Amino acid sequence: MKLLLFSLSAVVLYAIFYFSYTNGLHEMAHKALESGKLPGTNEPLRTVYTGFEPVDHLLAVLTTFFYPSLDGQNPTLLLHSIGFSGTFGAAWTLVVLEAWRKGNAGTIVAYPLLFGLIAQVMTFAFATPLICGLQLGRSITARRPHADNIRIPRAVLAALPLIFIIAFMVPTHLMVLPAPAVLSVDLKQIAIAIWQPWPAYVSILATLAYFILAPFFPNNHRASMSSLRWVYAFAFTNAALTHLVSWILSLATVLVPFLFEDRFLDALHPSKVFAIPLPWSGLRVDSVGDGVHVFLRWDYLIGSAGVLVWALALHTVAHKQILSTVSYTGLLIKVALLSLVAGPTGAAVELIWERDELVFNETGNTRQQVTKTNKSS
Repeated sequence: MKLLLFSLSAVVLYAIFYFSYTNGLHEMAHKALESGKLPGTNEPLRTVYTGFEPVDHLLAVLTTFFYPSLDGQNPTLLLHSIGFSGTFGAAWTLVVLEAWRKGNAGTIVAYPLLFGLIAQVMTFAFATPLICGLQLGRSITARRPHADNIRIPRAVLAALPLIFIIAFMVPTHLMVLPAPAVLSVDLKQIAIAIWQPWPAYVSILATLAYFILAPFFPNNHRASMSSLRWVYAFAFTNAALTHLVSWILSLATVLVPFLFEDRFLDALHPSKVFAIPLPWSGLRVDSVGDGVHVFLRWDYLIGSAGVLVWALALHTVAHKQILSTVSYTGLLIKVALLSLVAGPTGAAVELIWERDELVFNETGNTRQQVTKTNKSS
């Protein structure tokens, strides 16, 4: 499985970056940067944020890329981005949880800040399968899951939903605010720039929560399990809501077309929003926004596939080791149904949630004490 995950990261170089060259996105984005204008507008592109030229240049590039997703001029891209936002947030919740497990202390997996910044620069589809593959290859929590090595500090669990609201959801909603109706175009660009390092905000706040709140949240199994369930429920809801919103709105253009203005019927049609343009198709995009949509389609597909493959691996290993059996038919049916309701990442959240429940129930202290008592009697 880890080789499959590393292969998914490698595919990004072709399906996303090379495709962006051949379909014209790279050229059009470069021209927008040279012109000093935001793509598709006459508004000036902000080029100074920190005063440090390399960082400012990177933020200008990212603003050029993200602005068409947020200016409301491309409904197809906006609707797809809504679904993607929940996927990214839910997937990163799983990554952060994995980083704080006792068995991963001191390993590369324990540093999600690094991979989060890589995700923002090199794509979600590159960074997420990469860290998941490293976890499968190097972590005892993947090879021999036990209640002791998958334990997460209760202070982190208690704070994590609020951390994601502050560090991810608030910046996301700020940059979506319409310009110039609510924000000026310049402020919207600043909001986009502020959003970029959100995985770093999550990691920093989680670390602060651990050091500041640990004395107030002693590790109690029952309380920790309650907090862990809230985190999983939060991540699943985040994935499911955005997935359902994007699909229901898109399908509504087919089922109840009279509810939509003509200009939205084509733009929000499922064949437009969820199309999978092939890198070898010879496609040429007409605008930066259309190119970003193609880019993000593959970013979503590869990244969410990686998270789901990883979750399946963790789920099956735990069931084989603890129950000595896995019902692959039932598992595949479950994954298919969950993916319909909550998307692939929502399905991954549920699988890892079930893995944790199994491991804690079967290898925790309470279970072991019961087993020892039964044997002695």
